[in-house]
Amino acid sequence: MSMMMRVLIAFLLSMLTTVSWAQPDPLAEVLRKYQSGDLAGAREAVDHAVRSELHAENPEAWLLRGFIYKDLFKGMAAGPQADEIRQQALESLYTCMAYDQPGTYKDNATQAYDFLVRSCFNDAAKALNAQDTERAQKQFTNYKNAVLRLDPKASTTEKEVEFGNALGTVHTKQFNAFRTDTVLFDRAVDAFMRVLELEPGNYGANYNLATLYYNRGVYNIQAISADVDIPTMAMIQMVSKEFFMKALPYMLKAHEMNPTRRETLLGLEGIYYSLQDQENADKFRQLFELLPQH
Repeated sequence: MSMMMRVLIAFLLSMLTTVSWAQPDPLAEVLRKYQSGDLAGAREAVDHAVRSELHAENPEAWLLRGFIYKDLFKGMAAGPQADEIRQQALESLYTCMAYDQPGTYKDNATQAYDFLVRSCFNDAAKALNAQDTERAQKQFTNYKNAVLRLDPKASTTEKEVEFGNALGTVHTKQFNAFRTDTVLFDRAVDAFMRVLELEPGNYGANYNLATLYYNRGVYNIQAISADVDIPTMAMIQMVSKEFFMKALPYMLKAHEMNPTRRETLLGLEGIYYSLQDQENADKFRQLFELLPQH
């Protein structure tokens, strides 16, 4: 138990009163169990306390419930059960702040709430590292909802951009591994498009979207078998050209943002070459060759 929580418990104990010898305040029992490290018992007791008429709107009770559930969450393995315990902790801390009009417990509640909010974002990042995009999106939604519940005017744009680029990158990797699964391609496109809605000048989203479209066109051509008939080949080439055309404005935007990036110069050379625009392909090849060699 942290020093901050020890001080808080001492403070709560000093404020508690007993209804009568025959009917002790249920919150005192919660504190005793929590102090002794009996989190399971404290959970049961605090759930009973906040359902009682005495503590249903008591910020002290909801704060304590938030800390108990937070500690329970910290001791659990990641998964749906831990996610639910965390949500209960967040709900309790928010309820505490809603009932705490004087702001007596605001600092303690906010600190615990922020810890849990950060854990939602961190879990979303961990899920992306494991390529579990469904869990990642759920945890990011939990993160965003928790932030905006506490402060409806808060900006989540920076984190949405960060998460969206990471999500798009994961979907791109998944598509590259299974290029016949166009659903994965569409998900990657959607993720990068969402980033550009929030931040049109985001270099990563522009470059990655351009590369995604370009590679899709190249793959279609590479997949043409030797025995395909001429009309089918012409149709595939036409579709690939459409992907190259989609790639071009995003790669140009990335180049505009950073004209000396080698990757965008090579990307533009490849796109123009694929569009049979040799003049522009040569132009960007020359710009690439003029860059200092490292």
